[in-house]
Amino acid sequence: MHVLVPEDPVFMTRFLAMEEPLLHSLYYFYLRDLPPGQAEIIRSAYESWGDIQSRMPPRLHWQQRAAGRTRQWQDPEGYTLRGRGGAPLTCLHAVRMSAESIKGLRACHGLLVEAESEEGPLARALGEIAEHGQNVVDNFRRVLDILQIQAPARLLGSLRQAAPAGPATAISLDGTQEAEYETFCERMVRTLSAGDGFTYVMHRALYF
Repeated sequence: MHVLVPEDPVFMTRFLAMEEPLLHSLYYFYLRDLPPGQAEIIRSAYESWGDIQSRMPPRLHWQQRAAGRTRQWQDPEGYTLRGRGGAPLTCLHAVRMSAESIKGLRACHGLLVEAESEEGPLARALGEIAEHGQNVVDNFRRVLDILQIQAPARLLGSLRQAAPAGPATAISLDGTQEAEYETFCERMVRTLSAGDGFTYVMHRALYF
């Protein structure tokens, strides 16, 4: 299956937060305290997140950029995206992902939602992680919802040709594709940023 992933700092931040502080902390600091069934779901989810991250195009390997490895980001890679009038658009990348990896993340999110309403070691672990000021389970849901949006057919067909996976280094959308792009991006922005008016406005400005 293909998922459309935006070249977008809001998505970047939320996607990375699935791993740190959430899955990384659960895996390395709390796993031994959890019942075997819960531990296995979290272990599988951590592996699923790593699988998804490994499939991202090079310019979306954000940890390397954050670590200051800027030289590779100056190299020509990826593609440029324009609307039918020639205006530049924020790029979307068609990323092939494993349905099993998405399933592993979905199972973990369901487990975390249940744990929030109960008492036990997992609930306590989530409480301690949340002390850093993040609603980690809600963030998990938002990113998972993005990964499960069905890519519009005509738009996906065009973006699958985009570099680095495909040959095209510049793509211009026709009217139908641009309408699909706008619908997809509006849904993505609402999913990631709804509930915070300022963030929503700033996020939406990346696309409209």
